[in-house]
Amino acid sequence: MARTIARFFHPGNLIVLDGDLGAGKTHFVKGFAEGLGSADAVTSPTFSIANFYRTCSFDLLHVDLYRIASVDEFNDLGLSDYFDTSVALIEWGMKFADCLSEYLLVSFELNGDERLITFASNGEKYDLMMDRIKTELC
Repeated sequence: MARTIARFFHPGNLIVLDGDLGAGKTHFVKGFAEGLGSADAVTSPTFSIANFYRTCSFDLLHVDLYRIASVDEFNDLGLSDYFDTSVALIEWGMKFADCLSEYLLVSFELNGDERLITFASNGEKYDLMMDRIKTELC
């Protein structure tokens, strides 16, 4: 799924990944990076906070805010400086959603052996993106 929709995204796009531990957020980022032709090994940035992955034309910024405790700490990271020049995928981003303008929300829910993934747009910029995703995946 992530591999398929990755081609719709360009620098300046922001994706917030929400879900419990082990729900598939990092796995989604792996597929997303593959979909954009990245040969980099995608790993969870839980302890590094942020990882960059190269694609043919721009960087992917993979952020994990699980260990970030406050808005001030989030802002002090300076990661938003890279939002315009990369596609940013932010795990645990709902913790600081008020600090983010527009984004695509991808939510992961485990239900036994099944995984439910839902998409929601937050902002006009992502309403059109939602239409493209629905068309591609349905």
